[in-house]
Amino acid sequence: MDHLTRAYAALLRILYLSALASLVACSTPTSATIAPTSEASPTIGATATPIPSPVPTFTPAPTATPEPRLAEGVYIAGIEVGGLTLTEARQELATRLAPLLRPLDIRAGEREILLQPEDIGMRIEIDAMIDAARAASVGGRVPLQIAYDEATLRAALTALNEEVSVPAQFSVITDTKTISRSFVMSGGLSIDIDTAMQQINDRLHSVGAPRRVTLTLVPQRGPDIRPDPQMLQDQLEAMADSWRGVIGVYVYDLTNDEVVAAINPDTAFAAASTIKMPIMLNAYINLPEFTEKQKTALRRMIIDSDNLAANALLAASIGGVGTEDAIVGAERMSKMLADLGFPETFQYVPFEAQDYIKLMKLKVKAGPARGGKPPYTDAGRYLRTTPREMATLYVELDRCARGEGLLLERFNDTLTPERCQEMLDNLAENGDERRMVAGLPEGVRVEHKSGWIADMQADVGIVRSPGDDYVVAIYVYRPIASGDAPVPDRIMMSTIAAFSRLVYTYFNPLVAS
Repeated sequence: MDHLTRAYAALLRILYLSALASLVACSTPTSATIAPTSEASPTIGATATPIPSPVPTFTPAPTATPEPRLAEGVYIAGIEVGGLTLTEARQELATRLAPLLRPLDIRAGEREILLQPEDIGMRIEIDAMIDAARAASVGGRVPLQIAYDEATLRAALTALNEEVSVPAQFSVITDTKTISRSFVMSGGLSIDIDTAMQQINDRLHSVGAPRRVTLTLVPQRGPDIRPDPQMLQDQLEAMADSWRGVIGVYVYDLTNDEVVAAINPDTAFAAASTIKMPIMLNAYINLPEFTEKQKTALRRMIIDSDNLAANALLAASIGGVGTEDAIVGAERMSKMLADLGFPETFQYVPFEAQDYIKLMKLKVKAGPARGGKPPYTDAGRYLRTTPREMATLYVELDRCARGEGLLLERFNDTLTPERCQEMLDNLAENGDERRMVAGLPEGVRVEHKSGWIADMQADVGIVRSPGDDYVVAIYVYRPIASGDAPVPDRIMMSTIAAFSRLVYTYFNPLVAS
């Protein structure tokens, strides 16, 4: 090959490489990788064919999934979080609800404690509220959710109460116009734990409220907050000593199942209409069901103290009618009571039947000339009782209504707890509010039957009081001298009311102002 030919070939090679470099620079991105090509020697006199470049491959960067947002108008604990992402909502709640985690200053009496949230394991349930908000529609409302250990808080309040409670002290006030007396309590203040728990719970849920809670000490109530029973006994005796006659009182605590106090509990008194409670009991024992006429008689006997209605029920108890059947019914009732353990409680002559008995020359049973224990009253031989026995009949009726006791054991073929409760409900309808009821606050439920004759008045029943349920029997007797007028009703009634008031304030002491 001559010199000219070699020069020409070299020139073509330079042109080819220059064109190839230009092509790569214009068509290939800087980030692409070009596969290497083999270089062939061009043939002299031949036309060079360019080698095609491979198409570059792109790998796109991954796209992040957008964080969900809460629906518009959604509020959590009163804080607007609508349209926020979950992260933004958490941050907003954590900031706005942070005051709830500040200590709580609790004051009671002269004592103050600082309750730290961690002391009761308190936490704000942000995740739970966020989950609820995610499920809420536009304009949804999610309440504040916090959690804490209630048992620990109650224990802290109980410990605080032991430090600040004020022991009770009792005294007696008297009314100068009557023989009335009442127990008064000074001190006896403590924290109402249940009320305090609610008060603190409300404050723990209040974001903008002051972090201070003042607990008020309130008068204590319950079987442990009352005078010593001997105080009641002493006051009953003092009242009885001021009465020119014979007083009989019997007080039984139904909650603690015990006798609290008694004055002449076994003295025999004329039963008068207090016997109508046993007449009702006798009717329920002997009549599995009542006719409408018998129901009417029962209501008239208890509510209005109707004597003829009582006679009708005595007769009905043996399946009869009229005075003579009432006499038989009365005798059988008296035997039933004696068999139950109440020998001093009996009725042998129906009400207003003396003239009929004389006219028909009927023979009737009579009790001993003198019954019970001293002091004695002119109780008569045909209709009498004692405070202890009549009160105990009420105790047994209450037990029967609770599904237990002597009456259900002896008469389970006709008596049930429901029927015994029905009897108590009947007694609660008694229309006499001038004796026992007059000594009680308005609205107290009393299941009772009163009675009165010229020289004696009485009231016996169950008082359902806030401090406790109890039975009380009050019999007031004053003999009438020959030619004297009976003691006025108002004096006898107010005396019964006075004893009733004293007993009530034993179970529910007045609070000294």
